[in-house]
Amino acid sequence: MTGPSRWLGGGLRSAAGLVLPPRCGGCGEAGGPWCAACRAAARRPPEGPVRPPAAGAPPCWASTLLEGPVRAAVTAVKDEGRVDLRPELAGLLAVALGRALREDPVLRRDVRGVRPVVLVPVPGSPAARRRRGEDATLVLAREAVARLGPPAPPLRAVLRHTRRVGDQARLGRQARAANLAGALAVPPVARDAVRGAACVVLDDVVTTGATLAEAARALRSAGAVHVAGAVVAATPAVRPGRGGWT
Repeated sequence: MTGPSRWLGGGLRSAAGLVLPPRCGGCGEAGGPWCAACRAAARRPPEGPVRPPAAGAPPCWASTLLEGPVRAAVTAVKDEGRVDLRPELAGLLAVALGRALREDPVLRRDVRGVRPVVLVPVPGSPAARRRRGEDATLVLAREAVARLGPPAPPLRAVLRHTRRVGDQARLGRQARAANLAGALAVPPVARDAVRGAACVVLDDVVTTGATLAEAARALRSAGAVHVAGAVVAATPAVRPGRGGWT
């Protein structure tokens, strides 16, 4: 949906919200945007960082697991235009980011002024930005960082796509890695922002870790000395007991 059709669709959804009670983005029951039960179900922080299986993926902190109401809410925001749920996801991302800054030993030291710490959102593909009318991850990251308050590290959207990539949703582990290999870069004009810095890559979810791995590779190529990740949720495939948590 593009142009006037997209605007019309958004207007109709907004108008419907004035007439019908909002439905919970997690369970579909009345009491939206997220009911108390779904919000409580999402507050089950995993122990320690995820180490996704993709080669080169950095350790990554997740606020919760990508299942049940959390999976439904992420899908509703990304694919159904439920922007009323974005503050809920931003809150979860802020929790994960706060944990990364406290628990990663390099970040914990560097936020005290040893060297710069930079927060870097994963860029949406050009196709996704056209479809949604915005860079959804960048908007989510801005809301999450705002929740941390000063003196939060700066958010810098320095990563760029260097070529077209396919939709990761339907790809397996190896295909995801191949789809993204070499697809991101920090342009020369932005390299001063990450050179010599510790970076935290921000995204909504982590599955195989292919996106985090490619973002970390691009940042290290631009001179970053340390990379970690923070996401709203991690797939249950890397939950404790399946080799994913440290």
